Amino acid sequence: MTIEAEAEIRRTEAAEWFSKLNQRQVTTADIKEFSDWRRDPENARAFSRLEAMWEAAGTLAESPAMAGLADEALGRAERARPRGRTGDTRRLIPLGIAGALALAIGGGSLTWWSVQRPHAYDTAIGEQRTVRLEDGSRVVLDTDSRITVRFTDARRLVTLTSGRAMFEVEGDAGRPFLVQAGDTEVTAVGTRFDVRRSGSGARVVLVEGRVDVHKSSSTDAQWTLAPGQEVTTSASTPRVVAVNVPAETSWTVGRLTFENTPIAAAVAEVNRYSSKPIELRDQRISSIRVSGVFNAGDVDGFVAALRDLYHLEAVTSADGHVILSAPARK
Repeated sequence: MTIEAEAEIRRTEAAEWFSKLNQRQVTTADIKEFSDWRRDPENARAFSRLEAMWEAAGTLAESPAMAGLADEALGRAERARPRGRTGDTRRLIPLGIAGALALAIGGGSLTWWSVQRPHAYDTAIGEQRTVRLEDGSRVVLDTDSRITVRFTDARRLVTLTSGRAMFEVEGDAGRPFLVQAGDTEVTAVGTRFDVRRSGSGARVVLVEGRVDVHKSSSTDAQWTLAPGQEVTTSASTPRVVAVNVPAETSWTVGRLTFENTPIAAAVAEVNRYSSKPIELRDQRISSIRVSGVFNAGDVDGFVAALRDLYHLEAVTSADGHVILSAPARK
């Protein structure tokens, strides 16, 4: 089989999965079968390309010509169905303006239009924001974070583009809640969990309930978390570990908690909340361990604590940012 033929099969399978998952009723078996199919990195990429095309199409489906194009596409899909296949293709591919989806198969290409555009929410540096989603779920966005939200009758999808967010999900067994962060997908029904972008993946902390985490780029990279556990999928060897949940999620109440944390890591976290970041110019102090609870955005208080506890020198530069260094040698 040629490479192009294999690519065409993947595109067709991706189209069928996209249609099935956008139906009003999706079974647990469908979700499991889709997850198995998507573990193949090539399949995952084919599906992601379709989703991107669907989102980018914007309001094309509002065109008066769309209904006619949808009918034409459906007819082509029906004629292209392999012999021996039973079932009604029209049932699998809900088309038209009300269906929010049109699929055209022909000439080796797939084209998608959607009348539903994802909603985007973001925060500036130093800002936090709580968003109530249409299903009643709640999302707390941390500083300098962005999400896009797209709900269908089949699933609830949130993409964490940057930063960090806490999710409090309303249960709906018939409509899974998915969070995508880079190459990582978190699946939950009703639960509370924290997701932070980390490299090409994410760091996931489970507060309540249960979530399944997997990387689309690997067939065996999947984990199920229990409350009080985390996994960082971008680590060289990801593994599930126990964490101090109140400390790890204290940012949601405006606090930053450090427990024996290297100063370099603590400074990097504090800097996320400030437009005038602290600068470490002396690597000798980077590994000093710090513990304490600080107000997010209170750079002065954090610097004062380091200066008093570890006798560090702090100099404010002309542009207002603070430079930390080891005390001068006598």
